[in-house]
Amino acid sequence: MTGKKLSYPTPISGWQGFLYSVAFGLFVTLFLWFFEPFDINVKPYSFLEISFFGFISFGVFFLAHTLLPMIFSGIYKERNWTIYSQIIFYVILCFMIATFNGLYLNVLLNLNFSWSNYLLIIIQTFAVGIIPITLYVLLSYAILYRKIIAQANLVDDKLAKLKIPSSKVYTIQTDIKNETFNVEENTFLYASSSGNYIEVFIAHNPSKIYRMSMAGLEQQLSQSSFMIRCHRSYFVNMKQVHKVTGNAQGLKLWLKGEEQPIPVSRKYLEEVKSIFAKS
Repeated sequence: MTGKKLSYPTPISGWQGFLYSVAFGLFVTLFLWFFEPFDINVKPYSFLEISFFGFISFGVFFLAHTLLPMIFSGIYKERNWTIYSQIIFYVILCFMIATFNGLYLNVLLNLNFSWSNYLLIIIQTFAVGIIPITLYVLLSYAILYRKIIAQANLVDDKLAKLKIPSSKVYTIQTDIKNETFNVEENTFLYASSSGNYIEVFIAHNPSKIYRMSMAGLEQQLSQSSFMIRCHRSYFVNMKQVHKVTGNAQGLKLWLKGEEQPIPVSRKYLEEVKSIFAKS
C-alpha cells in the first residue's frame, strides 16, 4: 500500500448510481415478499404495499449516491474517502432506511408511534444489513486493491521502456482573447482544473493559472502522444512519470519532482495504459 489510509472509491454516482439504487430497492422488495424475515406475514398485504419498502430503500440509496454528491461535493472527495468512510456511509443509510421503514410500517398497520417499535425496526434492519455490508466493503476492497496493484505493476514495468521522442512545443489559446502560452513536452508536468480555470505546472518554474476549461486544453493537445487526460481534474505528461503505484481507488502517477501523485480515474485508465502499448 502507498499510505496508511485504506483508500476506497467514493460511492457510485450518475447513471450507475441510479441503476444500483433500483437494483437494491428491487432486492429488498423481493426479499421481503418471498422470505418474510422476522416472522413478517406479508399475505394480508398486496405486493404494491410491500414494494413500498423497496421504494424507500431505492429512495435513500438514490439520494445518497446521486443527489448528495452533487450538493455536498466536498464530503465526497475521493482523496478523503477510505474503507471506514464507506462502512460509516452504509451504516447511515441503514439508519435512514430503518427510520422511514418504521414510519411506513406504522401507517401500514395503523399503529401509533412508539420508541420500542422504532428501536425494534432499527435492530432488525441492522441485523439484516450490517454484516453483509461490512463483508461486501472488505471483500470489494481486497478485489479492487489486488486488481489495481497488478495494473500498477504492469504499467510501472513498461515505464522504463517508454521511448521518448524529440520534444515538441504546443501553443495554447486561453479563453481570454489574444492570450496564449506554450506547452513543451520536456518541461510540462501536469495541469489541474478548478471551475473555469486551470493551473499549469512546469518543471523548475512556478505554476501559472489560466482561464480555460480542462476540455479546452485536452482538445488543443489532442495531437500529443504523451500528454493526456487522466482524470476529470487532471491532465498529465506521461513523459514526466517516473513511478506508478495504486490502491483500491485506482492508479497513481508519480511525477519527477512532485511530492503528491496524480490520480487516474477508471474512465481514463485504458487511455493511460494505451500510452505504453504504443511504445
